[in-house]
Amino acid sequence: MKRIFSTCILAIGAYHAQAQAVITAKLDKAPNDSLVTLLEPYTGEFDTTRIKNHGFTFKKPLPKGGSVYILQIGSQGEKGATLVYLDNGKMNITGKGPYFDKATYTGDSWVKDWQEVMVLTDPEKGDVKRQNDLNEMMIKANKVGDEDALEKYRAEYNEISIRLQKVYREWLDKHLNSGPAAYMTTVYFAKEMEEILPKLGEKATATRTLQRYLHPGKIDPVGVSVKIGEPGEVQGPLGKVKIGDLAPAFSIPDANGKMVSLADFKGRYVFLDFWASWCGPCKPQIPFLKAANDKFKDKNFSMIAISLDSKKDAWVNAVGKHEINWTSVCSMKGWADEAAAAYGASYIPFNVLIGPDGKVLAQNLYGEQVEKKLAEIIK
Repeated sequence: MKRIFSTCILAIGAYHAQAQAVITAKLDKAPNDSLVTLLEPYTGEFDTTRIKNHGFTFKKPLPKGGSVYILQIGSQGEKGATLVYLDNGKMNITGKGPYFDKATYTGDSWVKDWQEVMVLTDPEKGDVKRQNDLNEMMIKANKVGDEDALEKYRAEYNEISIRLQKVYREWLDKHLNSGPAAYMTTVYFAKEMEEILPKLGEKATATRTLQRYLHPGKIDPVGVSVKIGEPGEVQGPLGKVKIGDLAPAFSIPDANGKMVSLADFKGRYVFLDFWASWCGPCKPQIPFLKAANDKFKDKNFSMIAISLDSKKDAWVNAVGKHEINWTSVCSMKGWADEAAAAYGASYIPFNVLIGPDGKVLAQNLYGEQVEKKLAEIIK
């Protein structure tokens, strides 16, 4: 079995040996001399260049295949950033503004496919926005104890979830040999992975995104150290918790400086969510976490958001903006956070579900998986 697996990894490596993404951007008002960063958010790998004549170019080797990256101009946070999928070939970005808002993306087929994914999952439009709005409405209804309104909003939310899953699946079934299909599969259809995987074509199957998901620690070793925008190095070798292990203890301050420890929640179900204000893939998970927290917070369940930010203002502002109303802590050490190292959080979003006995029950639950898992174990 090991020999077959090794052969598979070697074949994928050979397949991507010459792969390279070439990004060419021309933004009419892009600030010259500004630093542009291309970040692979799960590993922390990054490349940089400078804007010249309101444009820039990246030639990014992809020896492990296609993956999602954050493309960031300067230090403007979300304002100067965009999420892109990169694969072998060319991407051209043009726009009239200083950043990526309303920019046009052209190039190889995976560029068009990724733009379709971004439209389908846009948190500011259509059903996805309505779900986000419903989350806010559910939070407010819960605060005032309006159970009828809460049930009404939750019913509509669930209807939209079913509708969105259908739309996403229709797109996926039409793009089974596209790199972005790997992203859609791992983010939205993890539970259906066994059914979908045999249908995916070579381009989707060989992506870094899917291979990393299928073989954690094999495609991207856990020995990451420095992450762009976040100082420090991981404190010693990363741990790796497994289901059944006793969850590592930690003590991390909240925004007021009060220390919050895992021991404070002894005897409860605890969901640890590792995230950061600058993490693009973390944001789509927040509505699902809100829904799960609202449903189970009065059933011996607590949720703890452990931020890997290093700047307090960015962290606190993100907590407020996204209305994260569960326990939120941050050591301000970025990727040097000891809890992240102890749990093996070499990428985010990363999460762990802990039982009342202090042992790990599950890991890496995303989307509707969070609420479904909690419903299975909390009666």
